[in-house]
Amino acid sequence: MKQKVVVIGHGYTSRLGVIRALGRAGYEVIVIVMTFLKKDGKEANVSKPIDCYSKFVSQVFYCVTDEEKLIQLLLDKCIDKQQKVVVIPDSDFSAATIDLNQDRLKDHFLFPHINHEQGAIVEWMDKIRQKETADRVGLDVAKGWLIQVKDGIYTIPLDLRYPCFPKPLATLVGAKTGLGKCDSEKDLRKAIDLLIKRSSTISILVEEYKKIEAEHALLGLSDGKNVVIPGIIHTSSLACGGHFGVAKQGKIIPITGFEDLVERFKQFVLQTGFVGIFDIDFYKSEGRYYFCEMNFRYGGSGYAYTAMGVNLPAMFVRMMTEEAPINEKTLITKSATFVNERMCLEDWYFGYISKGEYNSLLRESDISFVTDDEDALPGRMYKKMVRAMGMKRFAKRCLGKL
Repeated sequence: MKQKVVVIGHGYTSRLGVIRALGRAGYEVIVIVMTFLKKDGKEANVSKPIDCYSKFVSQVFYCVTDEEKLIQLLLDKCIDKQQKVVVIPDSDFSAATIDLNQDRLKDHFLFPHINHEQGAIVEWMDKIRQKETADRVGLDVAKGWLIQVKDGIYTIPLDLRYPCFPKPLATLVGAKTGLGKCDSEKDLRKAIDLLIKRSSTISILVEEYKKIEAEHALLGLSDGKNVVIPGIIHTSSLACGGHFGVAKQGKIIPITGFEDLVERFKQFVLQTGFVGIFDIDFYKSEGRYYFCEMNFRYGGSGYAYTAMGVNLPAMFVRMMTEEAPINEKTLITKSATFVNERMCLEDWYFGYISKGEYNSLLRESDISFVTDDEDALPGRMYKKMVRAMGMKRFAKRCLGKL
């Protein structure tokens, strides 16, 4: 009997990476596609996403972004009486929802956790707490100020320095809306007003602005006592628009030259007590590497690791089901360039890049997040989507809407 694994997320490229990693390791994969409500409060009609055409997917369920509905779906549709089903969250919302409902799920599912304490992961999503811990283990962090907004009312700290960079204190709240450099109090208030459109009561972290020389990320796996970080991701091109901060193209490289920094990151992860796959963002400014944040779920560029021979999702399942120890010496030994086709397509569709730039990004990358000769249908559906969006883009240009 195959071990069942449920993958929960919002984006098809990231989900597809997890699906293929698990499927190739011999696991049965169930997918929960998270959807959104329309402005009128009704559920949107969702067509089958391209990742769900993968030959490794056994079942697909759809769920609006609602905590209770997601938990009920898991309990109603995903329980197996013969085994505990493993859950891999692929978004901040799904990671937080699973964490906040551990007591309801623990008899039937295995999932990421911190000491099996319900809500402990959500507490660590607080960026101030992360920055303080990062500082204690010797990581560089930008100075930050906390602004509490209640019912749309807030006060800006008198000692706050400009330029600065505001973002939600918890990644779960507010997403990436309102992010950007603020050169004055006027700019900062505009940014905060954008954030509070999502929620009139919100905690905002305002960091001193750092001129970024290079942006990086890394994925790893922790069993609570040991941590493996196989390689580093260098982001060479970022998505624009609604996916601000997500890599369109990047390079996965060995940890050579980053060894001391990686050891500090490992100490940081151990301080949290987290058990599961994690993603850490960091950047280089004036020759120093600054910790940005840790995400308690699979990262959007995670398939680059699988393509280079390090299957973190499969390692996580073995760790949870067989109590298999993780090997800290699991490392990536070569470099390769990857492309996130979803980010490229959406940037082209909305006019941020030309068709020539889109084609170059796909052509110049070694690793594709969608195209795969052994699992070809998602790639064919992607090409169909490109043609459909191309026709829509042409029509919009003709109408002067783009």
